[in-house]
Amino acid sequence: MTSLKTPLHHITAPAHVTNANVIMREDPFRGHLNLRGNPQDEAFTRAVAKVLGVALPTQPNSSAEQGTTRIYWLCPNEWLLLVAADTQAQVEADLRDALAGQHVAVTDQSSGQTLVNLSGPQVDDLMMKSTVYDCHPSNLGIGKVVQTTFAKTGAIIHKCADGSFDLVIRRSFSDYFFLWLADASQEYGLRVT
Repeated sequence: MTSLKTPLHHITAPAHVTNANVIMREDPFRGHLNLRGNPQDEAFTRAVAKVLGVALPTQPNSSAEQGTTRIYWLCPNEWLLLVAADTQAQVEADLRDALAGQHVAVTDQSSGQTLVNLSGPQVDDLMMKSTVYDCHPSNLGIGKVVQTTFAKTGAIIHKCADGSFDLVIRRSFSDYFFLWLADASQEYGLRVT
């Protein structure tokens, strides 16, 4: 039997890092579903909230979460749903059943992207030099979600309640992402957990 591996499973912590001020952790415990539908349709929003246990965020660049489910607003009719690993097929089936007959799309993107969390005392400095988006706390507050670039790869960036950043990146760019991260964080010290 072959075990499934995350895109960054082969990454190891740099040797002899004593003062790591940036900490990277890949989260393999999420399923990724893309949902499209009409947020003005009350039947759509009610059905989604019933399945997920949380209402869809409808304000631009917002998020919502309940338990292991997190929802990122991507555009007026599109959301990224992050659910507990190995539940995405069931959540997708439940959404399809609840939304039967409506003009919607539910797509499992779990194998095509990964979620990386960046934290630490100098994560803000790292983010400011790695993305064109202004990640200052006055501009990227807790719960805010933006689609931008990290280095030269597309990323969805979410500011977490603990002040860390979740980045959703495409699997095919994961090695490039890590090489950039390792280089950009040399002055701060990087720990991989």
